[in-house]
Amino acid sequence: MFKAKVIILAALTAALSFSCATGSSVKEYGSQSSRNADIAMDGKARYVDIVAFNDFHATVNEDPLGKNVGMAKMATIVKRVRTLNPNTIFVSGGDNFQGSALSVVTHGKIVAEFFNSIGLAASAVGNHEFDWGDSYFEDWSRTGGFPFIAANIVDKRTGKLPSWAKPYVIVKVGGRKVAIVGIATRDTVNTVAAKNLVNYEFTEAGSAAHYWSTVIRATEKPDAIVVLSHIPTATDEINAKRADSATALDEISAICAHRDDYDAVITGHSHLYVNGTNNGVPVLQAGYNGRSFDRVRFEFRDDGRVKITSSIIDFYKDKAQIAEDSDVRGIIDRYNAQFGEQFLQKVTTLKTELQHDALLTPNVSPMGYWVCSLLRDHYKVDAVIMNGGGLRKPFLPGTITVQDFWDLMPFDNTAVIFETTGADLKKMIDHGIDSQDFMNGQFAGLVVSYNPSRPYGQKIVSMTLADGTPVEDGKTYKVMVNDFMFEGGDQYSMIKPAAQNAVNTYEPVRDVLIEEAAKSAEIAVPTVNVLVPVSK
Repeated sequence: MFKAKVIILAALTAALSFSCATGSSVKEYGSQSSRNADIAMDGKARYVDIVAFNDFHATVNEDPLGKNVGMAKMATIVKRVRTLNPNTIFVSGGDNFQGSALSVVTHGKIVAEFFNSIGLAASAVGNHEFDWGDSYFEDWSRTGGFPFIAANIVDKRTGKLPSWAKPYVIVKVGGRKVAIVGIATRDTVNTVAAKNLVNYEFTEAGSAAHYWSTVIRATEKPDAIVVLSHIPTATDEINAKRADSATALDEISAICAHRDDYDAVITGHSHLYVNGTNNGVPVLQAGYNGRSFDRVRFEFRDDGRVKITSSIIDFYKDKAQIAEDSDVRGIIDRYNAQFGEQFLQKVTTLKTELQHDALLTPNVSPMGYWVCSLLRDHYKVDAVIMNGGGLRKPFLPGTITVQDFWDLMPFDNTAVIFETTGADLKKMIDHGIDSQDFMNGQFAGLVVSYNPSRPYGQKIVSMTLADGTPVEDGKTYKVMVNDFMFEGGDQYSMIKPAAQNAVNTYEPVRDVLIEEAAKSAEIAVPTVNVLVPVSK
């Protein structure tokens, strides 16, 4: 692609003056004027930046006590870094719209308007883009002014790419042509309700990226090719400069096996910070919730060489000093005026944080146990099992409102009640202990002794009901899960075949939880001791 490339992994930085970002539509934009940008001898931009965020999850509001910056301050950063280099492409790695009350109730429209305001050039397709089916993609693109790109999604009805997505886009900025190839993760089928994906197939990431990069090189003659993906990555535990897969699928290695095809791969899904290489290809990820950006900078040198620098921009560290953008603040205020009264209703109160953090509580969290306990009391069942990824935030001390519950449970999952044997119940619980490819399962009504050193799925040593009665393999127990899990989400494929007398109540779990929580003036934060490690 180039005469020569030099790749540099920059240190993690929060220095906004050192960062560059922008957003615009997929057409000629930016500047070739020396008054506005650094211009190379060929009359084109010397520096082109691709700046990305991933797993935004509709983080509309700032979290005053946490790291979430919120849309209004994030827009200020976008404008600030765009000023530093007008020749920048601003993109998203997917999972944009699902995650907070105002976005759920508007089916993502508030986020699409935000993307239009900041000038998003393109977005990969995240798994949570399918949480409401496939009927909103065209609206999101039209309102947001950006295309979805997904080279490895096939519409089974046509055998072609979906009508609402392109395999790639060409962005022309400062006289340079940058090709961006979109890739979705095949893990989507494990993390989305099966009914929402019946019309789609997700093909192998490496093959799709390689095919389209070959087409692009032959037909478009770009100055650079970047993969914009929602595939999960992580930093290698031994070599911090190496980017690995965060799941067993290892899609990143499949993509980077064709190391000469692309100049960088932007990733997502695993909510981690990544700035390393895989097989010599720069791989980046910028955490989640719009707290940070990752940046790939191309420096087109006068001798024909191209220097590639990658970095992470942690602007959340300076969020107290960042002013809100008035245009985006206006978008938020308009939706608050429409829905605020509904969401700001008080439900209960809390004195100390109700945590749901995989690092602090790697299996059943206080939040997970509290949620499952309330649901168990409501449905009068022996056990409640919830997928950990279905709970999206902790509760902070203070007044707990309806909006907090919508932010906690943005998914419209319903409660399913069934009976199952003790042997199958153990398999369901075992599946969620120390899981690798999804957040650990949450439960209440049981006390489990397990051996952490045993292989995954075989860790349970013994299990009792909450009152100490042993769970017997041949006896029948009453259980509640949500419909996502019942249909096999998060690889809980063992539930539905083992369920007897199953009934979908069609009651939204979130609504039941609000009803139960409102019965107490204050949440009693539980002590969690339902998983007991043993060595035998």
